[in-house]
Amino acid sequence: MLSVLSEPELERAARFRREPDRRRFLTGSWLLRTASAVQFGIRPEEVVVDRSCPDCTRYHGKPRVRARGFPLHVSVSHSEDRVAVAVTAEGPVGVDVEAVPADPVDDLARCALTEAELTVLEAFPQEDRYEAFAKVWVRKEAALKATGHGLRVPPTEVAVSGPAEDPALLSWPLDIPPESLRFRVLSPGSGYVAAVAVITGRPVEAVEFHLPAARADFARGPVPGPLAGVA
Repeated sequence: MLSVLSEPELERAARFRREPDRRRFLTGSWLLRTASAVQFGIRPEEVVVDRSCPDCTRYHGKPRVRARGFPLHVSVSHSEDRVAVAVTAEGPVGVDVEAVPADPVDDLARCALTEAELTVLEAFPQEDRYEAFAKVWVRKEAALKATGHGLRVPPTEVAVSGPAEDPALLSWPLDIPPESLRFRVLSPGSGYVAAVAVITGRPVEAVEFHLPAARADFARGPVPGPLAGVA
């Protein structure tokens, strides 16, 4: 699987100090190329992935994908042992996957949620607040990743629907109308939550695939070649 990755991708992977971080990056890079190749009808190694940062020369920006002269909107996210990739030609896209927190979320919620969202969260029993908070958070993160702003926009200025409601953007400080953002909830498995957001004027349907374990051998064991010695 490493054979389809570019030299800049392999060089960036080698710079990770922690092995889990390196493997998550490699898994996400391979998934991104594979999913994009399916969309373009080409081989993964033919996909051009540009991660150059617009603010500096480092290779750590939001990935941009092109093949045969055509762009594709993509987004990558990872949390613990989950990696999510979203690919679409419909419009700018953001995806976020998060492990449900194991520790109390009250302090974090006060830094990330609006007053109305806090009121809704506090109505949940304490043991249910962990997942409820995570469901709200992935909606905000996916929305801001779709625009490319990320956390440069304070999450307290982004209002989304409650964790027990269908996902929707209610308001934010950007010029993009909230109703043009379409969400879909994903199913990343027990202990995780995920959402994808697309900026489009049309309804969207998300097709979700889960990578068979047999296709991710390189993400579980030692990586051969020049990356094997990187800690």
